[in-house]
Amino acid sequence: MTRDRIIDAARLILETEGLDGLTIRKVATRCGLSPMAIYRHFADKDALINALTADGFVAWEARVRAITEADPMAWLRALTDAFLDFALAEPHRFDAAFFLPASQARQYPDDFVAGRSPAVALIMVRIDEARALGRLDATSSLDITLSLTATAQGLVSMHRARRFSSDAQFADLFRATMARGLAAFTLKA
Repeated sequence: MTRDRIIDAARLILETEGLDGLTIRKVATRCGLSPMAIYRHFADKDALINALTADGFVAWEARVRAITEADPMAWLRALTDAFLDFALAEPHRFDAAFFLPASQARQYPDDFVAGRSPAVALIMVRIDEARALGRLDATSSLDITLSLTATAQGLVSMHRARRFSSDAQFADLFRATMARGLAAFTLKA
C-alpha cells in the first residue's frame, strides 16, 4: 500500500537524518514517487509527522495490550519492561510516538482524562486496580501515570543523547529507576 510505503520511507529518513532532514521531496525520492504523489496521501509535512506519531502510538499500544500479567502491580512492572523494550527495539517508532512535535499529539491532561490514549487508559485502570487492592497510595491515577511515563521518557532522552556508557547500563539504570518510581507510590505491607 502506497501510504504504508510513504510512512516507512519517512521513518527511515527520520532515523538517519532527524526531523530537519525529513522533507516531502526526500520521502518521495526514497519511495520512488513524485512529491505530488506524496501530497495525495498527506497534505503537508505536518500531516506526515502526525501520521508518523500515530504509527508510533499504534506500535506502543499493541505492546501495552500484549501484557498479560493478571496482578496489577506485576502488570505495571511489565509495562516498564515493555517501554524499555520498545525504546531499544524500535527506537524510531518510539521516538515518533513520544518525541516528534506533532500538532495532533495528545495533550496533558485533557486528552488523557478524556480517554483519548488507549495505552494511558489501560495504565490508569491497572493503577486503580492496585489501589483498590490496597497496594498503591491515594495519588491520582493520572498523576502516577505522568510520574512514571515522564521519568521513563526522560531516561530514554538521556539514552538517545548518549549519556550512558552502554545499552546494558541504560537498561539496568532504567529498570532500577522505574522500580523506585513505582515503589514511591506503593503502600508498605
